Amino acid sequence: MLKYSDNIFQYIRSKIGLKVGILVFIQLFFIIISFIILYTCQSQMFSFENSINIAENNRFLTSDLMYNIYDHLLEDTSDVSKIKTAMNDLESNIMAIKNGRIDLNPLPAEFSKNWDEIYQKWILLKTILTDNILEQNQKINPVVLVTSDATTGSTITPSKLDIDTILKTSMETGIASLVDSSDRLVTQLREQVKSMAQGILFYQWLFAILTIGVSSAFVFYIVRKILKPIFALTHATSEVTRGNLAVVVKTNDNGDGAFANDELSVLTKSFNSMVTALKNSIKKQNELTKELENANTKLKERDQLKDEFINIAAHELRTPIQPILGLSEFLHNRPPNLEKDEEILNVIIRNSKRLMKLADEILDVARIESGSLFLKKEKFDLNEMILTDILRDYNQMIIENKKNIKLFYKSYDQNPIIVEADRNKLNQVICNLLSNAFNFTNEGSITVIVERKGNEILVSIKDTGTGIHPQIYPKLFTAFVSKSPKRGTGLGLFISKSIIEIHGGRIWAFNNGDGSGGRDQGSTFTFSLPIK
Repeated sequence: MLKYSDNIFQYIRSKIGLKVGILVFIQLFFIIISFIILYTCQSQMFSFENSINIAENNRFLTSDLMYNIYDHLLEDTSDVSKIKTAMNDLESNIMAIKNGRIDLNPLPAEFSKNWDEIYQKWILLKTILTDNILEQNQKINPVVLVTSDATTGSTITPSKLDIDTILKTSMETGIASLVDSSDRLVTQLREQVKSMAQGILFYQWLFAILTIGVSSAFVFYIVRKILKPIFALTHATSEVTRGNLAVVVKTNDNGDGAFANDELSVLTKSFNSMVTALKNSIKKQNELTKELENANTKLKERDQLKDEFINIAAHELRTPIQPILGLSEFLHNRPPNLEKDEEILNVIIRNSKRLMKLADEILDVARIESGSLFLKKEKFDLNEMILTDILRDYNQMIIENKKNIKLFYKSYDQNPIIVEADRNKLNQVICNLLSNAFNFTNEGSITVIVERKGNEILVSIKDTGTGIHPQIYPKLFTAFVSKSPKRGTGLGLFISKSIIEIHGGRIWAFNNGDGSGGRDQGSTFTFSLPIK
């Protein structure tokens, strides 16, 4: 029982159920209105039919009165009770036509003239009967029984022998006139009843047409409102099945008032939400797929770089190890010679340092990727460090390699530039950038520029070498990337970028020139350090 009640309340809350309920209400409204109007018309018609019956009864009552009068005249009796009774019945019937009674409504005003005519003729007949019969007065009523001669214009008074004949003639004339008036009233009442019957038929057809028309229009409206979104949803479902997720089903929210939130509109909104969610899901899936493809591409690139790094590392390891091992065995197998041994030991020491640098770079990469690269910050003068710890060694390197390169240092601040940083790591960065410039510059100049801009110190290494290769530029600071003619490990710029970012700075590079990216005028590498 509770479940059935819940279903009823759910149907009442249903917007579609509301529409069907309105349709049923409209039909019931027209049925009730038509019933009321038809009932009223039929009641009036029934009342008119009763009036007709009573008016027709005048003929019978008049005939009965006439029969009683003839019977009285023939029997020549003084008993006039039957005549009085007949007169009273006829008068009551005439008055009932106008005033009505329990089962009869009063006569409508438009028939008053006809009734007045009947009543006047009854009064005239009643006067004749009263004067000449009821009161046993045998004098002829001058109004009725006195006649005139049409030829001479003189008044003629009938003899006593002709009184009965004249009286009968007068009564017959009055009764016939009364009956004619009653018949005319009956005729007019019948015409009224006929007109009302036609009106009832007209109203029946009118309300039938209105009921059918309004119901059909409302049914068409409901069917259209129901089928239109269903067809739209069917079409949209087919489009989604074909893979078209740009389809959107319009709702009835604009212009339909209370019906704009029915079950089909809710279903349409749910369908649009589902398509949107599906679209977003596919979009996200495509993005994830693209990210996976990019990650896979990067993994392939890193795998390729790893292979290249292994080859480079093997070469870089083999290159210093071979002279170290060969010269060590040479020193071990021959007699000591101090002059020649010093030169050999320098070669061994230089290659050992190279080997140590490679090991340090590999360790730095491991620390960077594991997040365990820590700084030992201290305050020092950046100008002094570059001049004493770096440029002096690189000037010696230029002399030893016999390159036609000039090394310049330019500082826009003659005062000490005090920074708080890891001195060794910062030294490593500048050395990496200078080594990079040295490897790609055969002649010209390399300039180290230091300047203060706001809350930052900018350090730039500008060279006149071959510049940055277009293939390298997008991944310039990535590990294992190198186009060096001396086949470096490709770790220097990656390590430098990581060290600068840990300090809270940034590093970038560009080719010199007019801004077109040409490589013929060298390149510039710049990094920033925040200062307090």
